[in-house]
Amino acid sequence: MKIGKFAEKHGVTQDTVRFYLEKGLLVSKKKGGQYSFTEADSRDLEKIIELKQLDFSIAEIERILVIQRISGSSTDVFRNLYLPFLETKKKEVLSELNKYNNMKEYLDERIQEIRVQDLKKGQSLGFPMSSLGLLVCPLCKRALNISAGIIEKSSIMDAIIDCECGFRAKIENGVYIDEKAVRTKLLNNKKMPTKEEYLEECAHSYVNFLYQGMATMIEYINQNSKSPKYIMELDNCVGFFLLQYIKYLPRNTTYILIEYDRERLDKLKRNLEMYYEHTSFIFLCCDYHMLPIADSSIDIIVDHGMTKVYMEEKGEFLPEVLKDLLKEEGGYIAAHQYSNDVDKGLKPLRGAKDILARENFLNEFTESGFRTIDTVDIGPVYETDEKKQKPSIEQFKLISKASKQ
Repeated sequence: MKIGKFAEKHGVTQDTVRFYLEKGLLVSKKKGGQYSFTEADSRDLEKIIELKQLDFSIAEIERILVIQRISGSSTDVFRNLYLPFLETKKKEVLSELNKYNNMKEYLDERIQEIRVQDLKKGQSLGFPMSSLGLLVCPLCKRALNISAGIIEKSSIMDAIIDCECGFRAKIENGVYIDEKAVRTKLLNNKKMPTKEEYLEECAHSYVNFLYQGMATMIEYINQNSKSPKYIMELDNCVGFFLLQYIKYLPRNTTYILIEYDRERLDKLKRNLEMYYEHTSFIFLCCDYHMLPIADSSIDIIVDHGMTKVYMEEKGEFLPEVLKDLLKEEGGYIAAHQYSNDVDKGLKPLRGAKDILARENFLNEFTESGFRTIDTVDIGPVYETDEKKQKPSIEQFKLISKASKQ
């Protein structure tokens, strides 16, 4: 019987048969330059397949076959030497069964926890009554009038907001909304992807790079701010930083989130209501230059890459736009991504004064009236888009901690 028929008979590939011949598990001889397989070879291959199904290694199978070939398969010698192999394998299987049973119990518990969470009603997050003094008209900076309010557990869920200067806004389902600002967020002229869609496209090394930057920012906050009253997050993906920081978020801290895309903000709000216990948030559906927040009221501004996005969209340095919101002793913690693209022949990234360059970024802080306290570089990470044949870009993240001078 030739190798093709032999492999087909036993349901294996010809390459598998050649591998067993090479390892000495099969000992067929060649005739006329071709292997010719016998019934004895069939019995050997059946034994090999049986032992492989029991998860014996190639070395163990070779040892068992050698014992069989020396002593025969129906002798005391073979049984006495083969039995320890089976007993050892049985112990391994029992150990694995115990391990997988423990894993199954753990997985059952985690699955049940998640399913129970999904069944929970969750809390209702609204605009905290205790933060009403924070609200001012973004146009004239006077106190805003609030009427027709619906209040639940010390939070405003619905209300009409207006100012004597003519400004109008509202609180709806706990979210402050400037209706003139509401629009869909776009990325490259397409609707911004969800986290699920982003994960499908993004390299894991880049996600880890972003995470490392957030971890450094969190460390700064934990070391330097024991009980901030207000933290404001600036992030192109609303809540991206929060969902890493929330485990450290002080109970009495009010966390401010800003996003002009109502759908994305509502999705984050539902997530926080369902799966987290922190109760003090302010959700602002508006633009950065129209924030209804009083000057000198924010303890910490966390800028996770938003300066770059804002510069590209508006041509303005975002810390300069928001600096008056910080308390005198407040801190501005920024993560700034930049590329070492000069040596790679790439065109400079756009932005006034090439603001995405590392030194220009730090200089802009100084020119805007900030005192840089500390900086740290994280990276690099390399990105290559082979489908679009883009050159690789070496990207760094600069974490800068600054305060008002």
